[in-house]
Amino acid sequence: MNISPLDLSIVLCYFVFVFWITVRVGRGVKDSNDYFLAGRSMRWPMIGASLFATNISAEQFVGQAGLAMAMGVAVANYQMAGVFGFLLMGIIFLPIYIRLGIVTTPQFLNIRYGKESYRFVSIFQILFLAINAVPVSLYAGGRVMQDLFGWESLLPGVLILAVTTGLYAVLGGLRAVVITDFIQMFILLAGGIMVLLFGLNAVGGWDVFTQKIEAYQASEGVDLFSMVRSADDPQIPWTAVVFGLSIHALYYCSVNHAVVQRAMAAKSIHQARMGGLFAALLKCTTIFLIVMPGVVGLMLLKDGFFEVPPESPDQLYASMIRSLLPVGMVGLTLAGLVAALMSSVDSFLCSASSLITLDWYKPMRPHASEREVVVAGRIFGVVLIVSAVIWALWVIPNFKFLFDYLAKFASYSVGGVLACFLGGLLSPIPNRVGGFVTLLFGTTAGVLMWLSVDNAWFSGIVDELGFDFMQMNFLHAGFFLTVASFLVLFVVSFATKGKGQEGFAAARSRVLLDMEATPAENRQFAVWVGIVCVLSVAIYLYFW
Repeated sequence: MNISPLDLSIVLCYFVFVFWITVRVGRGVKDSNDYFLAGRSMRWPMIGASLFATNISAEQFVGQAGLAMAMGVAVANYQMAGVFGFLLMGIIFLPIYIRLGIVTTPQFLNIRYGKESYRFVSIFQILFLAINAVPVSLYAGGRVMQDLFGWESLLPGVLILAVTTGLYAVLGGLRAVVITDFIQMFILLAGGIMVLLFGLNAVGGWDVFTQKIEAYQASEGVDLFSMVRSADDPQIPWTAVVFGLSIHALYYCSVNHAVVQRAMAAKSIHQARMGGLFAALLKCTTIFLIVMPGVVGLMLLKDGFFEVPPESPDQLYASMIRSLLPVGMVGLTLAGLVAALMSSVDSFLCSASSLITLDWYKPMRPHASEREVVVAGRIFGVVLIVSAVIWALWVIPNFKFLFDYLAKFASYSVGGVLACFLGGLLSPIPNRVGGFVTLLFGTTAGVLMWLSVDNAWFSGIVDELGFDFMQMNFLHAGFFLTVASFLVLFVVSFATKGKGQEGFAAARSRVLLDMEATPAENRQFAVWVGIVCVLSVAIYLYFW
């Protein structure tokens, strides 16, 4: 893709602007509370924007637009599931997290179940971030930049992302991450809107677009405008959306520290809740920003506006940018895609650094000064980004199948963790033994179900034993494992006759009625919940 000097200048100016923010914010870091939680001073617009920017990546713009050519708006279910996740995050999880004063999500398990469960989940999240999330995001981002800018090597894209995101995440901490994410949100929205509007204009407008869609659907026997597929659909059955994607979204939005960390920086419970709702509202736009451009691009492809190799649907979005947008707007849209790449990497990096520092380093050095803790966090951040670059450049390209397995394993591994969090939040019954056994069960069962699908030898054993249910759709498996983990949690807790945490139970009883918010704030929260729910239902009804 040829980039004009003006467009390249716009992208470079964005990098300079990010660097300037980093220098300004980095000077104001005084202690670990400032560095890891932005001084707990964030208000809901900043929190919601950061949650949204973290949740959106350039791979989604590029990959899901390509998928939409074949699957239509059904791809948007992956985005709309996030609306559900952010809603429950604000309603159930955040009030408890903030009242307990925890600084990482695994610390909730320390209060609720004990050190065994706490250490288990902390290590799990650190390993997942260090050897999967951060390097895979760098690798995927480097590939996207390689395709967009026409570079021959993966190296420039990976290094640019690593240096820029590492710089402001390591020096500025969470405050720098949230501020840059807030700015990136506007660039993301602007870029997505421009691609959609220019695409619709090229097709002939919305009415002509819908007419062409209807004609295409009649000739090809497909339904590109339906988000609700039959239960036997091989790609996105409605059962997988309702039961599987909801589990993924709930874990990702409410338990994954990489996402929850910025909400923990809220000035109050009300600000945190409203931030979650704002993120949910922004997620409702993704069907138009990410998915719909893919369907519009399909019509343009049929009209001969550009060519996309059938084996490379991911090239669709770049082709639309190159063919539709004028000089200047190309640069702004590319800056939006780069911003999406950076917002994912910075969140994973900041989260991994905080988990290592606050869950492990600080407890081992309880008398460490605030300056020492901040310096340790920055050192861990540098080590993480350097190792991620090495992993992204030399490990992933040679052993890419390993990371495909790791990505799928993540789908099988969240059941036990989510059951412990939900069970511990909503009931006083689960105890220390039940929580730890559930984590072991969920992880072991997830590995076995994963192997039954992706390992030929183990799959053969499963077939011989007649355990075909283990080879179900991985989204269905996520729901099954979560339900089974819930059963294990309560059965083991009953069997060991342990009592719940009474002090924690008292805090839990105030989840649905926020005693720390004013009546006006509670009304505002309820109105926003209603708006998000009505908008979500309207989207599904329109694209039924």
